[in-house]
Amino acid sequence: MPSDLPADHIEIAAHQRDALYGLVVDRLSGVGDISLALDNKDYAAAERIATRFGEDFRLMRDLGWDPSDDRETVELTLPPLELMRIAKRLRDDARGGIAGLEEERDSVGPPKFIEGYRIVRETCEDILMAVLADLDPGEDEPA
Repeated sequence: MPSDLPADHIEIAAHQRDALYGLVVDRLSGVGDISLALDNKDYAAAERIATRFGEDFRLMRDLGWDPSDDRETVELTLPPLELMRIAKRLRDDARGGIAGLEEERDSVGPPKFIEGYRIVRETCEDILMAVLADLDPGEDEPA
């Protein structure tokens, strides 16, 4: 059974942190959606939204709230399963963002937005691989 302890020393570089930070801050701008769901008496939706935002807030503790954070690396301390859920969601958000921007490339301007989404997607894939490697006891070890 997977541990609920943090993954073993998963670190990301400053440019990866900055890309994740930008996407998570953008996502957190929708926190008012919880109120809308409650106003519409859609309590299941309110709970789903609150869970996602809760995970995003916990990730922000690791990323730091200062947009100009000067750390060279950032250690991710979330429990493995939670980190996997967040990484999958952010990776999917980045894929959707890339697709949307590529369709509107002429009106978007410089490709820096596409590059940010690419960094998020690749970082999340690296995080997923690292968490899976930490959770897998290895083929050489007895089960």
